[in-house]
Amino acid sequence: PRHVRAVGDVALRRSARHGWVPGGHWDGALRAPATLAADLLRVGAPPEDPAPYVFSTQLGHELALFGLPGGEDDVELRGDPADGDGWTALWFRPGTSTCTAVLTVDRPRDVGAARRLFAGAALPRLDRALARDLARGLRDTALV
Repeated sequence: PRHVRAVGDVALRRSARHGWVPGGHWDGALRAPATLAADLLRVGAPPEDPAPYVFSTQLGHELALFGLPGGEDDVELRGDPADGDGWTALWFRPGTSTCTAVLTVDRPRDVGAARRLFAGAALPRLDRALARDLARGLRDTALV
């Protein structure tokens, strides 16, 4: 049995999609206490499995990261960071269509799409070639 429970920066939680997820985001600190209490009391629904995410404004740019990029993952770009316009990086498990993370820079439409893509029970699967095309909506590149 588990004897020590934690929320916030020191916590790790188990995600069906991502494995062990660090708990360092303020949103987790807001939601996790209720989930922890329900688990301790063994009441309520199974704990939710929100996709890990962080967002920030840095040097005048809006950044949002959904999921957990892996060091061995393949990276595909939507847009060119050198253009000065918004762009998005997508991490894929090597040689697959399974997307493990999405980083958006000044791409609010991709933020909403990434949030929806990572809301499912499994990691999203995307057509890599279509996902690189800025003319297509990111959500429209999902494989069914």
